[in-house]
Parts: sequence; C-alpha cells; structure tokens
Amino acid sequence: MMGTLEIEIRNQGVEVINIPKRIKVLNRQLDLVEDFWLKGENTKTFELASGVYVIQVAFPSGKELQKIAKVEEASTSKVKFQLEGISPHESHNWANLSRKMVKPRIPINLVDSKYLGSWIRLWRLQDNQWSVSELNISDSSSWNEEGVSYTLFVNRGLQFLQVGGPNIPWRFVALPPNEELKCLIRPNSGSSALTHPLEVVVASQNWEAETILTLLKNNAVDKAQSLYENSSLAESLLYGKLEDPCAAAIGAYYLLRLESFDRLRDWTKNLANWMEWMPDGSIIWAWQLIKEGRQNGNVDIDEVRRRLLEACERGMPIYTEGFKLLWEGLRMLNDTLPDDELVSVALKKVYKYVEAIDWNSAVTTFNGKHPSEPSKKSGKGIPKDLSNLAFVYDVPTKIIMDDPEFANDEGTLNFSLESFPEQLKMSKMGTIINEKGERFASLHDMGEKLKISINEGIIDTGKLKINLEDKIRQHRLGYKKNKS
Repeated sequence: MMGTLEIEIRNQGVEVINIPKRIKVLNRQLDLVEDFWLKGENTKTFELASGVYVIQVAFPSGKELQKIAKVEEASTSKVKFQLEGISPHESHNWANLSRKMVKPRIPINLVDSKYLGSWIRLWRLQDNQWSVSELNISDSSSWNEEGVSYTLFVNRGLQFLQVGGPNIPWRFVALPPNEELKCLIRPNSGSSALTHPLEVVVASQNWEAETILTLLKNNAVDKAQSLYENSSLAESLLYGKLEDPCAAAIGAYYLLRLESFDRLRDWTKNLANWMEWMPDGSIIWAWQLIKEGRQNGNVDIDEVRRRLLEACERGMPIYTEGFKLLWEGLRMLNDTLPDDELVSVALKKVYKYVEAIDWNSAVTTFNGKHPSEPSKKSGKGIPKDLSNLAFVYDVPTKIIMDDPEFANDEGTLNFSLESFPEQLKMSKMGTIINEKGERFASLHDMGEKLKISINEGIIDTGKLKINLEDKIRQHRLGYKKNKS
C-alpha cells in the first residue's frame, strides 16, 4: 500500500532556494527510509509506504526543522516548512541558513553609537601592489538596523574587503572573486572580548561549494561527504576551475581532507599553474605532494618548497583552511631546512598574520590598516581619502557637511524635515542642533530621541534642496558614486 509525500519549503528567496538542504525521512521506528539533498527547488515528491513519518530538514548552518506526516494509500500528503523567523529580515536568510551564526541574547543594531560612521572599501592586488579600488555595490542590497545584506560585483583576482569606523578596528576579509557575492555585515553578538564589533559574512553564489566549505569549517566531514558523493555536480567543483576557481579550491580542500588522491589527480597542479593570482592552488598542490609522499615514503621536498614560497609571493590565501595549511607547511619546511633563508623569511611574513587572524572565519580575516600590514590591535577611524568608501549604515553628519555639494562659508547647514517643523542645523563638527539647543550625534540619534522620521528630510543650503534619504543612500553605495 503506497502513498505520495510532498515536501515543500516556503518563503526562501532566490539565494535560499539554491542552498542545499538535507532531507531525512524516518519511519515510526525511526529507521531512515529516505536521505537526500534538495537544491535549486522548493518541493520534492516521492512515494512511500502508508504510515507515519518524521520529516527532518537540516541546513548547512546546523539549523534543523522537523514535522510529522501521515502517508495514506493512493493519496498525496503535503508537508510545508515555513522559514519565517529564521532571521530578523528575509534578506539575511541566506547567511543564517548557510552559516552558523550566533543569535544575540540582547538585541543590538547598527544605530548604536559605536557603529556610527562604520565603512567598507575594497583592496585589490595588481602587479604585486595593493591599492583601493571601486566597490561595486548593487542597488538591490538591503539596509536595515539589524544588518546590511550586500550584493557585490567583483573582478577576478586577489582582493579583500576592509571594514572600519571611528569606533571599529580596521579589519580585512578575503572576497572569493566569483563575479557576484553576498555579504552580510551586522553587529557581532559574540561574547569574547577579542570579538570584532562587526560580523562580516561573505559567500559566492555557488551554494554547493559554500555548503561544503561551511561543513568543513564545522568539521562535519560526514555531512560534506554525503552532499559531495550524492551530487551530480560535485566533481565539477574541482574540474570547473577555469569558470569558478574558488569553488574548485573548496572541492580540492575537501578531497585533500579525505586524502582522495585518486580523485584529485593532477587537477590541483593545474589549478596552481593556471590561476597565478590565487595562493590557494599552490598550497593545495603542495599539500597533496606532502600527503601522497608520506604514504609512499617519498616527499618531493623541492617542489613542496617551491609551491609554498610561490603561495607567499601571491599573497594570503582566500580561505582560512588554506592559511592553516600554509602556516603548518612552512613550519615543517623550516624544521627540515633550518638554513633556508627564503623559507625563514616566508615563515616570518606569515607569522605576522597568525597573530592578527580570525581563526573562526571561513575566509581569511585579519585586523590591520593595510593588507600587507596585519596587526593584532588595529587602529580605528575614517580614512582621509573618502573616494571608494561606502558607509555601512549611519553616515556621520560631518561627512555630509564636508560634501563639496554643500560647500559654504557659514560653517553650518540649515535643513528641515517634513515631519518636524523646527529649523535644524548641522555644525561643522558634525553635530545636529535643534531650536532648543539640544545636540544630537547623528541623524538617527536625532530621529530616535525626537521620535521623528528622517526619511523625508530635506537639506536646505539656501541655494538648493536635496533629499536626505537619497544623499544617505548615495554615501552607502560609495562616495565615488555620490560625486559622479
């Protein structure tokens, strides 16, 4: 006696639909009768013997949902899983389902004064030189008090997103160059005193690769193996290195962890040779030689040395998994070749990052004022050069005052709000003053204390009037866009 079971996962959004989800179906005796990964679709229909079943949906983040279903003969039983409440906003769902994220015990948001003036900018390595480049932020990005979910467009090459602020230590986060990235920046709710004030989560649109990366980071190799082995696209992660080198690196890190050398073959060597800008390929190939050599008793130490030094010359690896292997590999080389000056120099270079790195991040993340100058205790502030700088949420009024569009000799700017009849002033120091002489640190500070909306604010210079919400959005998208 057979019936049909239909499983539907609702309210996902485009990204969440493509995030692999592991579905398990257990019978009344809790024996596993179905086990598969759902990707790229929100429903799955299949036949089962009549009876009562437990349906489990597990996400890469570790979050699990569970329901009971009764399958009856010659009929269809439907089970619907709602994803409402996974995160404060639907635009954050991709991060909360693809990464293990801590839920704040006490609600905190970006309007807190500590986050005032927080900013991001992009650094790229070209011709062995680091420089600040234009950050291409999609208009479809979402800004709200609980966090900002960006869609970023990036070029191929080694690049880091830098985040900082007047009260935020400067930090670098490696960006996988997959043309279109997702990035969530929100207040960090971790309890450790060493935790950075802002949590930065980045992911490519290759959700299968991102899922394997998350599972490897969480040491859930068995789950990664289940996804990898049962996916028809799994092999293409490594073999599709020309189209998606970062997904190829993730696939190679996975196979390297399992020591599946028959499947790695010389594909990782090609990854190292063909992607000359990416340190990860050189690291993976070096470690494949190390591990294979240990098995057959013949490690090609010269080639291992050449590849690890090559990785250092290319820059820091994109993934923390690669950084760990680079650090361990150089230490082993230094023990084996104690008089090798180049190895010693490389080891010292990498050690500077060891002290500044965030080992809990999936991508290489460290504090510092420059990509080549990591520091355990990084400085704070706003760069003097505002070009290519984008403000995360609350734009300091001083920045608005310094906008060339509002230049005047009076030292203050008058403005008004449609919802608030009083005349308001911005001082050159960046504070806002109302007619009673009350001072506010920022526009949001004023809005919250006076309980008014700033969305309809009009900046009045006497010569022109500009919509305040539009001006803030331009600064959030990047100062260069604001000037163009």
